Amino acid sequence: MVHSHMIVSVVFPGFNTTAVPGASPAFNRKTCQLSLAVNIPSGFSFGIKAVGYRGRYQLDSNVTAIQRSLYYFPGEIAQATASSVFTGPGNDEYHNILEFSNPVLSPCGESTILNLASSIRVDNKANEQGGGYISVDSLKIGENQTYAFDWVKC
Repeated sequence: MVHSHMIVSVVFPGFNTTAVPGASPAFNRKTCQLSLAVNIPSGFSFGIKAVGYRGRYQLDSNVTAIQRSLYYFPGEIAQATASSVFTGPGNDEYHNILEFSNPVLSPCGESTILNLASSIRVDNKANEQGGGYISVDSLKIGENQTYAFDWVKC
């Protein structure tokens, strides 16, 4: 993981899930939560506007893959969520930018923990004889995007 004031980059080895005919839905989802210590300058708070994911999917007809991201700060009730859906048939690499419609801001000027959870799920309920998979190779916040971290004076 590389981090600075403007970039966080995470590589996920083995972050993938599948759905196959006859398998229990309990096996078609995965979640990974990152907890990052963040030093926030006095007079500032921040939120995340967007995260970028890269990976691959293969889906039979009417099989879906759902990618979800959420973040929050300990002790705060509010959470920001964003998601995307792929619907089969399809077999491709992807680069998704998930934008949080209502970013949550950190406490003002306090060092805190940023909890960022990423989840993936493959659903074959609409085609029980079909299957598929989705993998996440990396997550990036920043990296020359015009959005990502949102620093605010408070």
